[in-house]
Amino acid sequence: MGLVAACAAALLLACAPALAAPPLGVPAEQEAARRGVLNGQLKPLNSVIAEISRQYNGRVIDVETERGRKGELRYEIKLIDAQGRKHEVLVDAATGAVVAQESDWPTQPVSPAQMARYIKRLEQRYGARVSELEFERDAQGQAVYEVKLSEKPAGQMKLLMDVSTGEVIHPPQGAAPKAAIKPMWALLESLHPRFAGLVMEVELETDHRRQPHYSVELLQPNGHKLELEVDAVTLQVLRQKVDE
Repeated sequence: MGLVAACAAALLLACAPALAAPPLGVPAEQEAARRGVLNGQLKPLNSVIAEISRQYNGRVIDVETERGRKGELRYEIKLIDAQGRKHEVLVDAATGAVVAQESDWPTQPVSPAQMARYIKRLEQRYGARVSELEFERDAQGQAVYEVKLSEKPAGQMKLLMDVSTGEVIHPPQGAAPKAAIKPMWALLESLHPRFAGLVMEVELETDHRRQPHYSVELLQPNGHKLELEVDAVTLQVLRQKVDE
């Protein structure tokens, strides 16, 4: 959340030592910062802003709270100096020290062709489609893409991808690379030598364990309907039923 953009929230942290209880509606991250200031573990935000403004001879325009890889709280501070140049720094909330700044972040976003290669590799690895991505900096100032993958039946996953290499930095929590789901045409080709009939319906579904399978309905020459349940990864027939 942009704390400077939300003035009330910024003042809350700045004045945290004088507060005994959190006001209603304060986000958990801000409340953690407030408690840290009260306990003397973190620097008050107002003193951090004053020091950064002095160091860079500028005006702070936005502050966000972030967590480092070890869970430490950091302030991402954006400011404009007297010459109108924009700066972005990461400050350790416990010490007030600058741990990274914009000059340490040379990596730029990649070209469409390079991103296409990254996406193709991700989709093959996780068996899902990339639905959204955004270039940003992580808590260490490293250039990353935040990527969302979403496709039935895999659900939605989020991960961080290194801009320079396309490698996954933080895989989805509790998720492992998924075996690729076979396309529907491959399913139908696999059924052709084994099952006669005309295609009435095919649908990609998931079972109670979120395992993908195809439900297939074939019209038989005798007028009966053959219902098949086929593993979407291996194309093994799991169940078949004739509906007279």
